[in-house]
Amino acid sequence: MSFDKLFLNLRVVFHRTVSCHKFGNRNELLHRVVTLGFGPNGPRYVHERYISLIKKCVIFSRLIARQCNVIAAQRIRRASQIVTLYEKLYGEKVTSKLLNRLGQLVKNSRGRLSYVILSALMFSWDEHRVTDEQMKSCVNDMVHIEQQGKETTGSDYLQEWEQIINKDHFKLWRKPVPNSHLYLYKVYGTFFDIPPRAFYNVQVDLDYRKKWDQLVIQLNVVDKDEETGSEVIQWIIHYPYPMYSRDYVYVRRYMVDTNRNIMVVMSRAIDHPKCPIDNMYVRVSMYQSMMVIRPHKSFDENGFDYVMTYCDDPQSAFPSVAYNWMAKKGVPDFVEKLHVAARDLHKQTGCSSQPQVSSSSVATEQSDYNNSSNSFQQQQYY
Repeated sequence: MSFDKLFLNLRVVFHRTVSCHKFGNRNELLHRVVTLGFGPNGPRYVHERYISLIKKCVIFSRLIARQCNVIAAQRIRRASQIVTLYEKLYGEKVTSKLLNRLGQLVKNSRGRLSYVILSALMFSWDEHRVTDEQMKSCVNDMVHIEQQGKETTGSDYLQEWEQIINKDHFKLWRKPVPNSHLYLYKVYGTFFDIPPRAFYNVQVDLDYRKKWDQLVIQLNVVDKDEETGSEVIQWIIHYPYPMYSRDYVYVRRYMVDTNRNIMVVMSRAIDHPKCPIDNMYVRVSMYQSMMVIRPHKSFDENGFDYVMTYCDDPQSAFPSVAYNWMAKKGVPDFVEKLHVAARDLHKQTGCSSQPQVSSSSVATEQSDYNNSSNSFQQQQYY
């Protein structure tokens, strides 16, 4: 409540009290006030002194409110300058972690809401959104894989990758992530029994993910960029006892290019002020996933190729050898889960009743990408 409203309410309360019948009438009340030491000049004198005092208090409160507004603006501007300086000195990632730790300190305090509002103002979509160039790089990844041929394993494009699975319709490569024990995995596969639209919808439909994935504890969109359609998602997944569940916060963007007959879903881990670190879960700071889907014919006919590039650091205590073995087995299992979920969705709804995707070309500019993504999203199964 501002000072102006506070003193206004006090004035109203006083007038109501003066007008009440507790002492019979107002003159009787004023007489008693005079007898308590306000002087011998009578009720009229006391009333005028009181009105004068109220006016001075109102003026004083307005001056204080203006001063407080100026100080608050200076503090916010100073805080923004400090954050900018820290980002230049220590980098964006360190600064984000510092803000998250600060959020933990005030999490149980009365000022948590103010902190969340202030931190949300500090989040910059210019630095965290998935850009058009990044989406096009995913499409180029599919183009390079297709150009080398399904049976080719020693091309220049994959010379840094080690092939660990080589089947007719499923190939898996990996390469080390610098300065870590992790691997970046790349999958190239084909499905013939489901349409690409179902496979795409299974990945972008968060509500359906909650139904078919029993490990999901929480999966929600917490922020959205209106310019590109990028979304910040918090995903909490159950891990077997005695390990803590994992907490993913990542930015995601997806689109359909009807001109090139291709679909893209791209995600990567970020920090967001609306999702402070919770001691109940382990925050996964390194996560990225890129999926490109190429229909054999159309979006609603069975058959498509896909390329998925994936890296995840669950921060477990397993030895690197054991983790790499689990990751090698886990990537194909994850793809098969997507396949089964898409097949179930296709059986439940079917593609024949769905409208065809618009054949209008999707240019590389931001607005065209957004229109394509939004129009296609409205044609999802549910």
